[in-house]
Amino acid sequence: MVGFVAAAGLIHLTIADPLGLYANIRSEKLAVLDHWQGKAYSVAVGSSHVHVGFDPRVFDEAMNGTPDQTVTINLAMEGGSQTEQRMTAFKFLRTLKPPPANPDSGPRACNVILELAAGANFTNDHLVHPRAINLYDWDTTRFVLTLTSPAMGHVQRFGRDGYAFLAMGLHYMNIGMVSNEIFRPPLDPERMRMETADDRRGLRVLDTPHQWYDRMAKIIADSPKQPKVVPAVMVPGNTILVDELAARSPVRNLQFVYIVMPLLHDLTERIDYPDSIQTTAGPVPIISLARPDLYPQLYQPSLWADDAHLNEDGARLATKIFAKDLKAWYAAHGQPAGCGR
Repeated sequence: MVGFVAAAGLIHLTIADPLGLYANIRSEKLAVLDHWQGKAYSVAVGSSHVHVGFDPRVFDEAMNGTPDQTVTINLAMEGGSQTEQRMTAFKFLRTLKPPPANPDSGPRACNVILELAAGANFTNDHLVHPRAINLYDWDTTRFVLTLTSPAMGHVQRFGRDGYAFLAMGLHYMNIGMVSNEIFRPPLDPERMRMETADDRRGLRVLDTPHQWYDRMAKIIADSPKQPKVVPAVMVPGNTILVDELAARSPVRNLQFVYIVMPLLHDLTERIDYPDSIQTTAGPVPIISLARPDLYPQLYQPSLWADDAHLNEDGARLATKIFAKDLKAWYAAHGQPAGCGR
């Protein structure tokens, strides 16, 4: 056992950057980042809900001509997690440079849009996937420990933390890393096409299957008149994530925003989030779109691909609402200084 651990450790030292190894879905998104390096000043990260529900083209159009004018890309990923959005945001910040000197003709704001309700870890089927194995070093595992709520039961806490430690063990045993480094697969051309066509900038467009339309219409029709309202439980990691990103930002006045994406389940039970959270970067707005009481127009069957994901029309509407609410939040709480100044 000692010999195995020592050999694994020595092999690990030969792998320069585990996150640079191929992991399908993530590697294609990082290729989008490479393409937009030096041209994008804002990013949305998170899980599949942001991946298919946040349209960077609509957001930039809504912000055009305002102090928050920017160029945005969508680096959220299906099956994503808090751990992966943290890593993706770090990757984006390494490429970020201040906008051009003339603020009247170009971007003025640099935003990092984080999904608040993303899961802490990947789903169980991703435990032995390169997306998890290549990611879960000690720093990532330590971050997972900050995502535990005091109200969480012992079994759930053990499962969440245990997943992270198992993935970390596979990471330091280099499961699959050496073969990946020698026999590196190519990027998926079809996925790249889907996420870059029509200037999508990482957005994946979903259609509404006919069989799902009737099912979603029934879910909406059978929902109660008023959903049960549950108070949000904020965890230390929500603040720590922003603090870490702000500390590593290469530009001044980076703006952070938490977004909560809608689900049809919100019609039965919705979470009541605070208006903002306090961080070392100042108050960070929380824009929740999971509000059927405020945005009933979002909860129409024609806007959903399934009960948890918006289609293209839904993404367009959700992004317009998000942009409007973000501008209203800044109007009420003060406009941040321009990026890089």
